[in-house]
Amino acid sequence: MSKLTSRILFSFTFIVTFSGMALAADHMVGSNRPIGLIDGRTGVRYGTFVSGNAAFAWTEGALVPGAFAHVFAEVTPRLNYEFVLVSTTFSDRDTIKGLWDIKRNGVRVCASCVGMAYGLSSPVGTGFKLYVGTRTAFSERRWHYSGAITSRADL
Repeated sequence: MSKLTSRILFSFTFIVTFSGMALAADHMVGSNRPIGLIDGRTGVRYGTFVSGNAAFAWTEGALVPGAFAHVFAEVTPRLNYEFVLVSTTFSDRDTIKGLWDIKRNGVRVCASCVGMAYGLSSPVGTGFKLYVGTRTAFSERRWHYSGAITSRADL
């Protein structure tokens, strides 16, 4: 998928999802500044990116469909990662817990894996973190993505 096509698809998904969730969500956070990523299969750490986008929208305390989260990071033109929240188990002002799918170059490498995004209550300019473990357990030693919050809206 070309870089332009990828950005258009992400933007469309972001707009459609956020416009629907905006009426119900307590919080919306966006980021276009990736900071770090760890590949949970290889252990390789990345700190430089061609581009990256993250979008979170959630209602505190709501389970399903109380949250939306989608993260896309392009490490190089030939290497990208995508983290998608597929179900929510907990949410509060700062945190979204649930099951995540992770794709590397469009191929799913972790399906319905236990994870948590936190630091989402932080102000614009500060960071948030996303950790994902395995299908059976949360871990901060496997998959990781962090980024700087570049936009937010709170009700």
